This record gives sequence, structure tokens and C-alpha cells, in this order.
Amino acid sequence: MKELFERTKRLFPACVKNPQNEYNPHLTIEQYENAEQLNQARSSLVLDKPFDFPVEYVYILQRCLKDDAQPFHILYQIPLGPVLPKLNSIDSKLKEFFQTMNLYESDESYNQKQDKFAKLSSCFQQIFNEQNSHHFRHSFSPYGSFRIGINGQDLDTVFVLNEVKSNEGETEFDKTLIQMQHDKSSLNNHILNLLETQIKANFENEIVYCRKVQALFSIISILFIDQTKVEVSLQIKLNEKQSLESSKEPTLGVHEIEHLLIHARSPPIFQHLLTFIRKWAQNFGIYGHVYGYLGGYSWAILCAHICHSFLTPIKSLYTIEQFSVDQLFSLVQSFFSTYSKFNWSTETLTLVPRLSKSMNNSSSVFQRGSMRILSPTPPHNNSARATMLST
Repeated sequence: MKELFERTKRLFPACVKNPQNEYNPHLTIEQYENAEQLNQARSSLVLDKPFDFPVEYVYILQRCLKDDAQPFHILYQIPLGPVLPKLNSIDSKLKEFFQTMNLYESDESYNQKQDKFAKLSSCFQQIFNEQNSHHFRHSFSPYGSFRIGINGQDLDTVFVLNEVKSNEGETEFDKTLIQMQHDKSSLNNHILNLLETQIKANFENEIVYCRKVQALFSIISILFIDQTKVEVSLQIKLNEKQSLESSKEPTLGVHEIEHLLIHARSPPIFQHLLTFIRKWAQNFGIYGHVYGYLGGYSWAILCAHICHSFLTPIKSLYTIEQFSVDQLFSLVQSFFSTYSKFNWSTETLTLVPRLSKSMNNSSSVFQRGSMRILSPTPPHNNSARATMLST
């Protein structure tokens, strides 16, 4: 627990600047009204053996610095792990509403995606591991709707190959990759071919097709027999010579989604709002950048902004768990009220306030699209660049 706290402090140093008190990480088992009650129960609180428990979120707490008697409230709910738990509602009326509107992803669909992600992770580990390579490491991460834990058609993933520091000698595999470093196209094609060959060997009887697609990033598109579609984009980061944990270069797709989940303050509430808004946009035929409308990422940015701006102080975990249908529609009302009054012809929607001041409308990021919804991570591209005046 203390190790987790130290790592969190390094990620969020501004959150621990308290000159009055040094926070001591601890686990509250139970609270008592007085010392007498505590002494009576003390013998039953002894742990005979260690135990494990899952941790899905880290909660960033806040209270007034000048009033220690004021209770903490949850400022941010930071998700751990590669995928959020599947959208689920505890409030009975909210659950009934989402079931009636068919907004939940089926367990079968969700489990199929989980299964494919786990199998592909194992598949890539067979090639890129510490025995085969000392100077290169890989990561395999989901992004998009699967990462957020909401219903989506595809499983979007990214395979990242990093060059890292190592005091060990070069393996034959390392030598091959190092020789190709000066020809990025050849290196890119070599890695793609390795991944494609490995996928076909591991899933020979489970896939309809596995093919390479050249886009902004090279992509391997896979369709499984159960109709699960997976896209694996490839990113290669050379000459960083650092560990994966300390790598400062953002991973396209992954870092954008992580930023949204944190900015939204509570991922489960963000899940509910985004699911409803996406369904509304799809039903009214205004969803999809290929049609000149907003794509899924733009809708997610809009919803994250609403959650960040209009969520009332989160008093406890119970407040999140008991999120109600009335609270959902309060956020939905804020969504439509905010964006119906937004001047899209002159204003820019950004989750990073300083950007609206530092960027002017002549910047290249504004050259395309009639709406400007900026990605929260550098280079802050306009996610709504496909929109037209008719949108």
C-alpha cells in the first residue's frame, strides 16, 4: 500500500503539497466512537495471515486545508488495470432504464472481447519477451470503447515496441531490429509481419481473416469466427533508451482515453453519460466522422467536460455506487444546455484551459472542421476535423 502511494505521489505531485500534515497511507478496517469500544474489539482485529483483495480504483481525496474537521470528498476516481469493469448500475430505476433502452453490453460480447485481448497479449509475449530480447520491450493496450467499458463494435488495441536501457548483451533478435533502425519502413514492415505470422499461427482455426492495413499507423485487422473484430495498431518508439514506465512519449489512442477518464472525475458516472449520449446520437443519425458528424472520441470529450464541470462533490464511494437516473438526466440536461449555447463558429472546446488562450484560430489545428473539439494530449489535434458547416 505504501509503495502504491509513493508511485501515485510521483504521478500527481501537486496533490500532496500539504505543509501541515504528512499523510500516512493506511487501511481503515472499522471506526469506533470511543477508545473503550476500540479496546473491546481489538483482539478480533488481529490478522493471523495475509490476504489479497482487488483494487479497481485509487481515490484522490480533498478537504479544506483550514478546516480539518471537514470530511474528505472524492476529487478524482483513478482507474487501475487495462479495462474498466463493464457498465453496471446499482440503482434499480437506472438499471431498469438502461435495460429498457438496451444500453448494456451483453456478457457474451464483453467476455469475448476480454478473451481475445488476453489471448493476443499471450500471443505477442511469445515473441517479445526477456529471453528473446534485452534491448526492446513491448506493451499491448486497449483503448476506445473497450477500454472505457461501454458497448462498442470493435476491440481497438495498440502494440508499442520500445527501445529500452539494458546492460545485457544483444540477442540475435536485438541485432536484427537494431540493424533496421535506420530504415523505419523496413523495421515497421518486419514487426508487422512478425505479428501477423504469430496471430495466424495461434488462431489458425479461430479467425476469418487477418490482414494488414496502411493508415496513419500500420494496422492489423482481425475478424474472429464469433464476429469479434480486433484492430491492432503498431507504434515503434526508438532511441528513448528508458523503461516503459518512464517513457514520456504518449501512445496514440491510449493516453487520450486515460486523460478523459481522469478528467471526468468518476469513470462509472462517465460511462453512464457517454453510453446514453452515444445512443442518442446514433438514433438521430448524427454519429460518425465518416458521415461528417462527430466520432466516438469527440462525443467522449464532450461528456468528460460535462462530468468535470457539473458533477456535484462526491462525498463517498456510496454516492458513486448509488448514482441514480435523476442524477443522470441532470447531467444530460447540462450536456444539451451547455452545447446548445456554445458558439461553435468562434469558440474551441478544450479540456486544457490554457490551450484556448495560447492557440489562435490561424493555428494548423483549426484548419479543418467546422467544430473544434481538441484532444487533451499533445499535439492537441482537432477531433472534430471531419465536421462541415451543415453539421
